[in-house]
Amino acid sequence: MRSFLMLIVLLTSVLSGCGKNEVSFSEISIDQATRDVKDFIETGVTTEDSNGIHIFENASDTRYLYLDQDYLESGKGFGSLDIKTDDNAWNIYLTEEDEVTKAAESYRLYKIKLDKDYEYMRVFKNGEETYFQSVSGIKDY
Repeated sequence: MRSFLMLIVLLTSVLSGCGKNEVSFSEISIDQATRDVKDFIETGVTTEDSNGIHIFENASDTRYLYLDQDYLESGKGFGSLDIKTDDNAWNIYLTEEDEVTKAAESYRLYKIKLDKDYEYMRVFKNGEETYFQSVSGIKDY
C-alpha cells in the first residue's frame, strides 16, 4: 500500500511537470515576421526622439520586440535579452555590448511566446527601468 501511494505521488508530480508552459523567445529576421509586424515596423515605429524599443502584440500569447538603432548608445552593439515573470508581470531585460565584434546590425527583432496573460509588462535597459517607445497590436484573436 505504501509503495502504491508513492507511485501515485511520483506519477502525479511527473505529469504535472510535463504540461508546464514557459515564456520563450527567439531572434528572427523581418522576413520571418507576419505582414502585420512588417507593417508596424515600416509605418508604426516612431523614430523622433526615440529610445528604440518597440513592441507589437500579434496574438494573445505572441509579442514581437523590435529594437532599432536608436536603442544603441554610440559605439555599442546589441547585447542580450532575458525575460523573467512573476504572478502578474513579465519583464524584459536588455543589455548592450560594449565591444562590437561583428558587423553592425541595424535592428533586432524577437518573437516572444507568453505562457499566460499578464497584467503588467516592463522593460529594463542595462539594469534600469525604461519605457517602450511604441506599443501596438491587433485584437483579432
